[in-house]
Formats: sequence, structure tokens, C-alpha cells
Amino acid sequence: MTSAFTHRRRVFETISPLRGAARRPLTALFQVPRQLAADVVSAVDVPAFDNSSMDGFAVAAQTLTTAPRDGSRLGPLPVVGQVAAGARGAAVDPGTVVEIMTGAPVPEGADTIIPIEATEPGTFGAAEITVDAAPAAGAFVRSRGSDVTAGTTVLRAGALLTPARLGVAAACGVVDLEVVTLPRILVLSTGDEIAGDADAGIEDANGITLNASLTRLGAEVTRLRVPDDPEELLRRVRDVDTDLVVSTGGISKGAREVVKLAADRDPAADMLFEPIAMQPGGPQGVGRLAGHPWVALPGNPVSALISYELFIRPALLGIDPGTDARPVGFHRLAADLDETPPRGKLQVRRAIVDDDGITLVGGSRSHLLHSYAESTHLVFIPPTDDPDDPFAGAGDRLRTWTIA
Repeated sequence: MTSAFTHRRRVFETISPLRGAARRPLTALFQVPRQLAADVVSAVDVPAFDNSSMDGFAVAAQTLTTAPRDGSRLGPLPVVGQVAAGARGAAVDPGTVVEIMTGAPVPEGADTIIPIEATEPGTFGAAEITVDAAPAAGAFVRSRGSDVTAGTTVLRAGALLTPARLGVAAACGVVDLEVVTLPRILVLSTGDEIAGDADAGIEDANGITLNASLTRLGAEVTRLRVPDDPEELLRRVRDVDTDLVVSTGGISKGAREVVKLAADRDPAADMLFEPIAMQPGGPQGVGRLAGHPWVALPGNPVSALISYELFIRPALLGIDPGTDARPVGFHRLAADLDETPPRGKLQVRRAIVDDDGITLVGGSRSHLLHSYAESTHLVFIPPTDDPDDPFAGAGDRLRTWTIA
């Protein structure tokens, strides 16, 4: 058996060359969190000018020190104009104020904003105002470049384009971005039990979960089901114009493991089938088959999804095999382990993590998809060589990945 880390690197090396790059307008990047293929450097200051952070009155700080006073109250001060957002007003003379709206440029001669609620009568349209308490010099002014200065690298290659990051690009005047493009992927579900009208047939949950997972990464996905017929598998997959095949099932130790049998019949195949020291998801395969790069996953739905999380998703996102591919945390077990971990294997469990800590759900069995759907985290129980020492009891901290 090989380690999960070693297999993750093999899958990474298979998928990584299939990633590309292309420029896309910002408006085409709303649906899925694409990755940046290149750094983004702002050509402008953000904001591009000093502007008001409040509705109020623009004034020179010196005016506030020389205005008539009645105790803490200043004024009256004459109101001589108005500046709306998107407009530039005339210069403000000493001893006067100008109405200003949030986001409007601070006019020449002013350097401070008096909030409207700090004035009497507290409305726009008055000929003059008094000020209840003078703000400090420079108050409520958002200075030019206070968010971003021209020449700043605002986004780094590899970053996922969240809504906030798209907003940063837009604020910097960027209209398109160079993003990573993913390979076209064929999701291949194998087995007589899902491909036809078998007496003991099952629904193709794997095809749905993987299709949804890959599509939400931005991949173009085709879905295909084939029976336990290696020649039909080879023929039908060769006919598909795709960059990568991700199959489920057909790689274990049964008598009709169709992906393994197809590899035996394809003289150009170069597939490595090797058990991985993990549970679930032990059977794995990677290489080339039927003229395509190929990643073969086990057929049980939890095994397939965990394999996707550990091996395929990180490779498609360009995440180095030595780096966590989901938000990582360390949480305490709310109770002792509910079963003895397998000897010498990494065990990946589903769990709900809340204020009480980790509550494992669904056991280690790989067909319990409903418990996976209810989970918020994957929990990693490291291998042990002593089955009588589970090394993880109530209160122990374990590594987790957030999946919901």
C-alpha cells in the first residue's frame, strides 16, 4: 500500500498539465470561484480622490478654529453650495461650508467634514448652520489611495475569485482577468447495476455528486455510464472528446472490475492501480487509458466523494499536495471513538463540528452518503500500529477540513 500523500502527488502530476489560462471579463466570472492565473496590479489609486464618508458639510479645519463660539457651539456658518457624489464642487472659501454627500469629492479649500447630525437645523437647504461640537481636523474624509495605491499588487495568482476579490478588481478599473481554465472532464460511472435494468440496480449517485462538484469548480463536464464490459468501455470513452476521465467503480478485487479489465485490453494503457493506506477510499487508480488521462475512484459514494476531496479537487485548483485543500482546524472529540481505527491506515471520517466539538456521524462505512450530506467537516484520524490503543479519545484534538 502507498500513502494518501503519495497518491495525491500522482493525481496532481496527472491533472496539473491539463490546466490552462484565458482572459475573461469580470461579468463572466460570477458563477464559479475561478482561480487567478496572474497577479493583478492596480493602475490607479482607490479611492481616486479625497471624498466624504458622511452626508454633511465640507469645511476648512481653520474655519472651525476661528468661527464664532457660544460655549461648545460654533457658528453660524453660511452654506454656499452643494457637492453631490459624482460631481466636483467649487472651492470652499474660509468661513463658509458646502453641503456634501457621502462619496462626493472634497472640494478645494476644505479638509474636514461636519456630519449633518452634528448641526442645527440638521437638514440640507438651510442658509446657515451652527455646529454642536466641532470635529477634529481631517475628520470623515476618506483620503485618496487609502484603500489601494497605484502599483499595488491587489490580487495574487492562485487566489479564488470570491465576490469581494472581483469587487477589488472592479474598483481598480480592471475589466477582465486572466483565470485558470480547467480540463473538460468525463465523469464515468461503471457497473451493470447502474448502467441498465439490473434486477439489483442502484441509482447513479456518484455521477450526480461528482458532476455537481466539478461543475461548481468551473469545469465542463460530460457524464457517461457503462456496464461491466471492458470493450464497450474502451470504445465509448475513446469516442468522447474530453481532456480527463474520472471514473467510479471497477478497480477493486472483484471478478468484473471493468476499469482494470479495460486497462489489460488497451495496449497503450499506462495505469497504476494500487491500494492506498486510507479508509474509506482504499482502491485507487491513475494514469492513462482509452487515449485519455485517467483518475479512477472507488465505487462506493462516500469513498468517491472523499477521494474527490483529497485527490482531484486539490489538483484542479493547483493546490500543492503538501497543503491543506480546505479550511483546516483542530477540534476536540466530543466523545470517544465509536469504533477502532484500522491499523496502519489514515481514517477519514465525516462529522458535525459545533461548540461541543467533533461529533462523528455515519461510521466509517463507505455507502452512507446521507451522513456525508449531513456533515460539516472531514476528520482525519492518523494511522496507528496498535489497534488496542485508539490514541484518540474524548477531548483529544484532531485535524479537520471544513466541507460545508
